[in-house]
Amino acid sequence: MKRALLLAAVGTLTLSACTLVGNPLKKDVTGQLRGFDKDQKLRLAVVGYNNGQYTADASESQLIDKYLTGGFALDLPTNVPFGSYRVVVFRDANRNGRYDSGDQVISKSNGKLLLYTNTRDAILKGTVKGWNLYDTNTGRLQINLLNNYDLEIQ
Repeated sequence: MKRALLLAAVGTLTLSACTLVGNPLKKDVTGQLRGFDKDQKLRLAVVGYNNGQYTADASESQLIDKYLTGGFALDLPTNVPFGSYRVVVFRDANRNGRYDSGDQVISKSNGKLLLYTNTRDAILKGTVKGWNLYDTNTGRLQINLLNNYDLEIQ
């Protein structure tokens, strides 16, 4: 039993360290989930409003581990408009795997933005092409490892 738990923990950490499906062209965002019940049917979505277009994508691979590490890993999409986004935790009311208007967001904003850009310095000085993580509370920008995107219940 201890060996199985150890293997599960190592597997979870391994998934957090690389992309969920092994695609090196996609980035993951990782963090901790705090205050959520273990039996809730939770999903993650990347949401944003850019150039007059609302985008909500929950179709990417995601791992939510509320039992061993309390963490999550989410592949970031590459088919969304360039702009700023955030990750939300929601209850999938109709269980279709997508974030819809009837679904309730149950995480509060953590002050962090995911910036998806098409060129260097496009949205903010220091950003690179692709996904970047910007903490509005500290001014810190992460361009390689998009971690510590911790989410708390409202």
